[in-house]
Amino acid sequence: MDREQDTTLRLAHEAANLGVKTFWTDSDQVLDAQNALLKVFPFSKHQHEEPANPVRIHPSKFSQIHFRIDPPVDQHYRKLLEELLARGAAEEQILNPPSLIAFQSEKLPPPELHHLAPQNEVILSETDAFAAYSKARKWSAWVSKPMNLAQSIGVKRREQPAKLDEFLSHLEIDSDRFRNPILVQEYLPGINQGEVRMWFAGGKLIAALKKFPADGDFRVLIDQGSRIEAHHPTLREQEIALEVGSSLRDQRIALAAIDFIDGKISDYNITSPGLLVQLEKVHGGRNFAAEIIKAIL
Repeated sequence: MDREQDTTLRLAHEAANLGVKTFWTDSDQVLDAQNALLKVFPFSKHQHEEPANPVRIHPSKFSQIHFRIDPPVDQHYRKLLEELLARGAAEEQILNPPSLIAFQSEKLPPPELHHLAPQNEVILSETDAFAAYSKARKWSAWVSKPMNLAQSIGVKRREQPAKLDEFLSHLEIDSDRFRNPILVQEYLPGINQGEVRMWFAGGKLIAALKKFPADGDFRVLIDQGSRIEAHHPTLREQEIALEVGSSLRDQRIALAAIDFIDGKISDYNITSPGLLVQLEKVHGGRNFAAEIIKAIL
């Protein structure tokens, strides 16, 4: 873990600064075998390392539980979330709602926001591939995204398909013979001018930054040197933010980081929205973490 750049620790530090009694733990240590207790470490505003000895607290004692395990959302992820609920945590305690973070893909927004997404097709079988081809052959280029991976892993860009056989061959490889679901999506050339990340708390837009593709790649790869800068949403982006914020409130999503290319939703990050430290840095050190904590308390 990069402690200086980690969003979870930044939020925990700021909560402690605001006088909120705060605890932190690792997902491998959180569940105690005895009495349905959680093994957690008290967090102080002066503390940068967890203490050697955890304390044990019943889940019901917390006002909020931030379940911030990095995606992908896999069997281990869901099992730990189910176990947390079985040990006594209530759904309304957990940010964001367990039913959403366990089963809603971050590759696509919810149905009411589909009009803000690029043209796409989810590929679960070869039959879906035929439907996708009718769309993809009208695009100048297209992208395939594994639905079960995250952080741009496995994302590929290809030119307009000349033949059906060529298109099917790509999808068969990308999906491991249609064993893993993938998303086929229209390539948005606006990525060359950057991808906008909007940070939301309680359905309110907190701030935005712009991310640029890594050198020699079409993908944004923060760990590989993608440049970021402060971004001030345009009037159109502010209108979109109001619509997205309303949807987030309806879904009871307290924390989200939504990415946009050309005003289209490219990623719908609700499991473990990140880049908060970078957001603060590019905006001159403004304390957005405090604004986020206050918005969700």
